[in-house]
Amino acid sequence: MTDLAGPPPAAVKSVDEMLAVAHAMEREAAARYAMLADCMRRVDQREIAELLEGLAAEERGHVDSVERLAQRTLHHAPDPALVHSALPKTFAREDEANAATLLSPYRTLSIAVRHEERAFSFWSYVAAQSDNPALRELAETFARQELIHAAKLRHARRQAFHAERAARRAMAHATGIEPASAETRAVAARLEAGFAAFCVAAEQQLRSNADLVTADLFQSLGNEAQRAAAGLNPTGPHVTSAFDRQAAIRRSQIHGVNAAALLFEAAGMIEDIDYRYLEWLETSATPAGRQEFEARAQAATARLARINERLYALEPSIAIIVGRSGTE
Repeated sequence: MTDLAGPPPAAVKSVDEMLAVAHAMEREAAARYAMLADCMRRVDQREIAELLEGLAAEERGHVDSVERLAQRTLHHAPDPALVHSALPKTFAREDEANAATLLSPYRTLSIAVRHEERAFSFWSYVAAQSDNPALRELAETFARQELIHAAKLRHARRQAFHAERAARRAMAHATGIEPASAETRAVAARLEAGFAAFCVAAEQQLRSNADLVTADLFQSLGNEAQRAAAGLNPTGPHVTSAFDRQAAIRRSQIHGVNAAALLFEAAGMIEDIDYRYLEWLETSATPAGRQEFEARAQAATARLARINERLYALEPSIAIIVGRSGTE
């Protein structure tokens, strides 16, 4: 899920600035993917290392492409002096530290996913805010590149998550870990309520653009999330703060009326919710707890499948990446 706790990034107002920012982002991504690949090599996770090395190579290719485009259109190299006012946060320093010390395939891929999601949202925002057709088209091109990378990484992250489930289950049973029921349910309710707020905003945006099919889907998803939040926290509807609600709405607004972008954002949010339910299922020591979280995980997976079905219809290239024809 995209980290947009802070204000939206500054608008990019010229081709010169856009290419400078793109050049810096692609160089950073290439370096970070190479670092993460090295981490995975050190723990003999060869398949994941190869995926990350491939992405690093793609990013280096994008660096070269941006440099050629700058020479062709501006007749000079990208200017790093134009970067600092608009460059978004992608990889965080704490992420780098975690990758170097924890060396978990799932955690490593989660870092990479967050990077691509942040970069995708940044370029989506630039495209949505630009009134210059040339700038908007270029930003959409950069956003699509990040979208494709994020889809590859999410697919790999799902595989890593399920591969690690058996180890987590064995550890939980051996140590007798049981999450605090009230705290766990409150966290789950907050996540569901945040997703509901996102869906309401996305529905309104898409109805204004007459995409009624996707708007209806978001309406249905929002209603389901609101019911899930209420079931998790029956004492009252105030399960999420005003800040959390505004953050969820901002995640929707940043994509404007781009239905594919909104669906991709929603899929990330639901994946995060699904992973939480599955983790709590693994560590629940009571039959009732396991039954509840298994049912909630199944419901979240079903919602993800509905989102992806519509997303794949709008973006068939993503379906090809994850080897699906329409369902997750």
